[in-house]
Amino acid sequence: MKLNEPLWNDSKLMQSRVSRRRVLGGMAAAGALALPGGGAFAQADFPTNTVRIINPFAPGGNTDIVARLLAAHLTTVWGKPVVVENKAGAGATVGTDYVAKSAPDGHTLLIATLAATAIAPGVYKKLPYNPLKDFVSISGLTIGYSAIGINPSLPVTNLKELIAYAKEHPGKVFFSSPGTGVSSHLAMENFASVMGLKMVHVPYRGSSPALTAVMTGEVQMTFDPVSTMAPLIKDGKIRAIAVSGPKRDPQLPDVPTFTELGYPNIQSAAWTGLMAPAGTPAPIIEKIQRDTQAFLHSTEFKTKVAAMANEVLDLPTTQFADFVRKETESWGEIARRVGAKLD
Repeated sequence: MKLNEPLWNDSKLMQSRVSRRRVLGGMAAAGALALPGGGAFAQADFPTNTVRIINPFAPGGNTDIVARLLAAHLTTVWGKPVVVENKAGAGATVGTDYVAKSAPDGHTLLIATLAATAIAPGVYKKLPYNPLKDFVSISGLTIGYSAIGINPSLPVTNLKELIAYAKEHPGKVFFSSPGTGVSSHLAMENFASVMGLKMVHVPYRGSSPALTAVMTGEVQMTFDPVSTMAPLIKDGKIRAIAVSGPKRDPQLPDVPTFTELGYPNIQSAAWTGLMAPAGTPAPIIEKIQRDTQAFLHSTEFKTKVAAMANEVLDLPTTQFADFVRKETESWGEIARRVGAKLD
């Protein structure tokens, strides 16, 4: 995704904590290598007890579904229980921080998300963890794109007309989002900034009320994931104007992409991935990555992900780490440019 790509400035306390983790992780890895079989022994011995996958959102959403599909697969492969625990709150930062402070032994994993991993450093004045330092990337999991959806009564039928309408009504066009500082909010602010528009943000407590506001005409538009809007669009309750992403969405084949329309920098994608606390021994990370990637390539996972208007984010450890870094820089730049800040 190309959104202008923040590097988080570590505090001394954060550096100290990460250093301790790395030392502990190094000692664990050295201990594994000192045993017969070295890294192979460490992989074969893991897991030794129940593995917890922390989902930083409430049960029931797409992220939860992905987490539980993966947990079921790993339980079968490893012969040990792999369970999902939901630790929601503060834009997914509560659960994410919990994993950052967990033991780096592979038994506590994180479903990393766009909100808490790439956006949070740019919008929170004080974040208790550093996504680029406190975690080690294991694998990408899913990615899903977004669309601008408008109230059907708005007298526009395409992106060009929408831009013209907003310019003719500066300060009188309102857009909703599930909350201040989330991807939906920042994506629309970026759209307005690029197009030179003056629009008013109206934050709601969640995606459902934000979409309801569009349908009732309380606001004129939103920039939300296709996965949440597709049923409403198909029922004619919301009209889709343009879709982010490199190609048209299979759920909305008649809706053009921003790139098609000449605006490649208007992008927004919600993604998930798997991470572990920094310092987790490399042999354990390799085993989790290998077994996770095997499931990503399965027909079962691809089919279920497609039903959620998502795609498989097939990025192993190094590539996923690079992807997260670029996403963090990109969304951080947008947050600074539009002045989005939370306490």
